[in-house]
Amino acid sequence: KTGKAYPYMVFSLTDETYSVLCSLKVPDDMNEGTVMFLIALLNQSYWIIGSVLGSLIGQMIPFDVTGIDFSMTALFVVIFLEQWKTSKTHLPALMGFACSIFFLLLLGPDKFLLPSLITTVLLLSLCKPFIEAQEGKQQ
Repeated sequence: KTGKAYPYMVFSLTDETYSVLCSLKVPDDMNEGTVMFLIALLNQSYWIIGSVLGSLIGQMIPFDVTGIDFSMTALFVVIFLEQWKTSKTHLPALMGFACSIFFLLLLGPDKFLLPSLITTVLLLSLCKPFIEAQEGKQQ
């Protein structure tokens, strides 16, 4: 949908951008690809500006980051629930959840993330035809 902007869309994709794009409802009189591109561009700009300001201001102001891990957990729970509500099939969400729990129990909290992400991507790639068929049946 984004045409020539597709490589930039891949480059600029973050969790936040993905979440916004998944819940996006573009009015009929607007070009969906252009709207998606502008959202990605603005989000990346916010990231860059915020990172630079955070780096500069963070050097001057002492800041206690206790509890920031809770806010990241909350963000991922909200993204998961939004996907669950809007998705036609819950298989991808269940695969990601199962892989995460499996590797968390197997490897512990410090080493589970990368293996669970890789396994989830592989499973989703292998099961893509089945998932698409399930989505087609539920339309």
